[in-house]
Amino acid sequence: MAEKRNTGPKTVGSILQDALSRLNLDRDLDDYRIWQGWDEVVGDLISRNAQPSRLDGSRLVVVVRSSTWMQELSLLQRELVERLNRWMGRQVISEIFLVVGKVPETSTAAGRRRREKSTARTRPATMRAADGPDDAETTPTADFDRSAMSDAIAEAFDSLWRTARSHRR
Repeated sequence: MAEKRNTGPKTVGSILQDALSRLNLDRDLDDYRIWQGWDEVVGDLISRNAQPSRLDGSRLVVVVRSSTWMQELSLLQRELVERLNRWMGRQVISEIFLVVGKVPETSTAAGRRRREKSTARTRPATMRAADGPDDAETTPTADFDRSAMSDAIAEAFDSLWRTARSHRR
């Protein structure tokens, strides 16, 4: 007769760890906390333009919004690796591999956009433009829902529009 095993209840984490080990995918599940700390460690500006995508061994693959961001973060790579490992409390990643792609919106960026959108609704239209009342009536984005575009694009568009208007005066 087969021997009965009495193992008792197991935590979901231990079941997952056992399954990953059997599939030769075992790594410390704690390593994936990097996603939780990313926004805090790199700051709001970088987190809006770059997000971790996957962890391949000790290489963190990060999706960036553009080649400009790829260049910028490649210069900061060592510092980011050190800061992320310090936040983790141990050596988790040794390098960051950057790829250009669609960057998912972070929860902090979503919250900031909601706050900006609600603030924009409570202010008069003349106060919504970047440079104040003089340009508000002549800036197409003054009454436009800016949450649909990134901050950088909205600012660039407003700047171009103001420049064009000043040349026509």
